Amino acid sequence: MHTSFAVSLRQSMADPLPPPAQRHTPADVRAAVLVARYIALTTFRRDGRPVTTPVWAAEREGRLYIFSNPEAGKIKRLRNSSRAAVAPCTWNGTRTGEELPATARILASAELPAMWASLVKKYGLAAVPFRLLYLVRRFLRLPLSAGIEVSLTP
Repeated sequence: MHTSFAVSLRQSMADPLPPPAQRHTPADVRAAVLVARYIALTTFRRDGRPVTTPVWAAEREGRLYIFSNPEAGKIKRLRNSSRAAVAPCTWNGTRTGEELPATARILASAELPAMWASLVKKYGLAAVPFRLLYLVRRFLRLPLSAGIEVSLTP
């Protein structure tokens, strides 16, 4: 029994996605992305190479909202191109579902409070320290967190 568990574990680690026959419909895949605890956000360098980062994302009106350090690489890449992709993932970025194409944009500072409200609603107390840091930085007139809006493409 121990051996079969090890074999099963190795197989599940080798191919985190189910076989094509067991994959879900596009509506199921989209719903899985919108409700996932962690999202693998893929942005693209100028030369087209993808860079994937696991992030928190909260859904509002069919779009995903993500916070980030304004100096992070994903923000710099989004300034060059709005092309993106998202997939549900684990905390360390291991994909647990299919990747969907998307477009992303950096939010204006006036849109950040709504983003934070969505994140606090979804993540509860875990998001509160990040929200407080944002408020302190705003009070001290320091650079604020950046927000990203991701729209899934049909």
